Amino acid sequence: MKKRLIIGVVTAECYRVYIDQMLCGIIAQSSLADCNVIVLAARNNFQAPVSPHIAHEADLYRLIESPCFDGFIYDRNAFASGDIQKYLDDLLRHTGKPVMLLDAGEHPYFENTVSHDPETFSLLIEHMIQVHGHRKIYCLTGTRGTTQAKERLETYFHVMKRHGLYYDENYYAYGDFWRNAPVQYAQRLISGELAMPDAIVCANDIMADALIAALAKAGIRVPQDVAVTGFDGYLDDAMSAVSLTSFPHSCYQLGADAFRRLFRIITGKSCRRLQTMHSRIQIGQSCGCLPVMRQSEKSRREQRLLSVYKEWFYHSEVLFELMHTESLHDLLMLIASRIYLVCHWNQFRIFLTDSYLKSVQAHTHARYDCCEVLWTDRAGKSSGISEHPLNQAEIVSYLTQEQAHPIVYYLSALHMDERQFGIAALSFGKLPCCYQPEYCTLISYFCLAFDQLEEKMKLRPQNTGSRKSTENPQLYRQLLQIREEMQQHPEAEWNVQKLCERTHVSRSYLQRMYKRYFGKSIFGELIDFRLQKARELLSGTEFPISQIAELCGYETYTHFAKQFKAQEGITPSEFRKTVL
Repeated sequence: MKKRLIIGVVTAECYRVYIDQMLCGIIAQSSLADCNVIVLAARNNFQAPVSPHIAHEADLYRLIESPCFDGFIYDRNAFASGDIQKYLDDLLRHTGKPVMLLDAGEHPYFENTVSHDPETFSLLIEHMIQVHGHRKIYCLTGTRGTTQAKERLETYFHVMKRHGLYYDENYYAYGDFWRNAPVQYAQRLISGELAMPDAIVCANDIMADALIAALAKAGIRVPQDVAVTGFDGYLDDAMSAVSLTSFPHSCYQLGADAFRRLFRIITGKSCRRLQTMHSRIQIGQSCGCLPVMRQSEKSRREQRLLSVYKEWFYHSEVLFELMHTESLHDLLMLIASRIYLVCHWNQFRIFLTDSYLKSVQAHTHARYDCCEVLWTDRAGKSSGISEHPLNQAEIVSYLTQEQAHPIVYYLSALHMDERQFGIAALSFGKLPCCYQPEYCTLISYFCLAFDQLEEKMKLRPQNTGSRKSTENPQLYRQLLQIREEMQQHPEAEWNVQKLCERTHVSRSYLQRMYKRYFGKSIFGELIDFRLQKARELLSGTEFPISQIAELCGYETYTHFAKQFKAQEGITPSEFRKTVL
């Protein structure tokens, strides 16, 4: 099998809409080029002040030094701290591999892919002139010295001249593409230093939103007193007091173009270009128009599905369950059974450091610095506890070896302050998508649980109290294995009498001890496992409901529907409608 290129993507907070879109563009284009992608993503952007805990999350980026990467796409704008930018610059430069920046301006060492958007920015100014009839229009552009700020300001000059409209140096100002400069600019308007215009066009949505908020505090209404537009479409309406009129910047296309340029640098060949996604002005309230519905039916279905998974996550007791596990085996099995809370997940792996493994169990892998301890996939082909020792530098090559199709993994650090527990790896299979904020919370829960387990292990030798599993440790281990098998294969025919023969205990003792160990009866848990599988199949496949009932171990649809409604409060068909 031909070796695929492995492209590293260095970013942060990739659940944000615009970063999500860039990643989807990169992933879709990489699939066309038959390349693997490894996303190294911190859960925060290191904005000052940086706590010691957050600072140590940057240790994840040591994987940049892995020799198996062929090149990198570097989203430098995702990081708010100059210190972390310099740290990453140095790491990437020392690899000697090609590095492609995303809309980050000129760099002394790295190539840069920019979005050329003067024509689209002019559409917003034209909208203010031709649709609303505004004549006195100001422009708040971006950071002085950046290509984007210069292009958008020159576009403003060109459109104003074309329509014969007056402007002078008081009509435009440089901003910062962030929230500080717009607040200062608003003060100039509020104080009367600048005369109030008819409209203000801003070089991005974040500045427009900050400007509107600052004006509102002084009682200046948008759009009644002054109209405002943003640009780039990076800001979700839910984050803004007034829905913005803007032009959605094609972050998807930016990501795809960056990958194509990097691919050409590495191979000297061109790969087929993804079709450009059509965009148009998105109408909001900030210009004075009535806002229009922006989402397609497909987008609305996706949002409904994400809402369902979000509700599952926040209604679950996953943190409580994680914190009350008593062994690494129990903790890993619980993680494997709760990863379904991540929408669209396909594969999930955990690699733990050698030092952490030594602290929680007997461990002999002295020649290696980490070990894969969990591998589970949605299809159920392989799941459960594994033990594959390797070095951290080998994780990237290990994840991408012998795959039938291009693979994408999102890597996240597992740590508590400076103590590194390991790395989590999440894949969505062939889907070009990204995780939601809830996944970051789930990773934080895992870190808390690993930390709590380590503390329990330190205290255990001093604890002379009895534990549930010490009454009959052999039976506890047997039931733990049975429970694991039920989680993975709830559709199988489970019979108490056969379990009694397998464990060599009576029916009453088996049932009593199972409930004592796990808090539920055997068949109570089996129903939970079957209905969880049903929920995943209803939301993630188009199988007929009668077939789903059979796949979950039910002999009749009626029995399945009755148990499903008793637990969920709605029928299986009604449930499917809520997530599709």
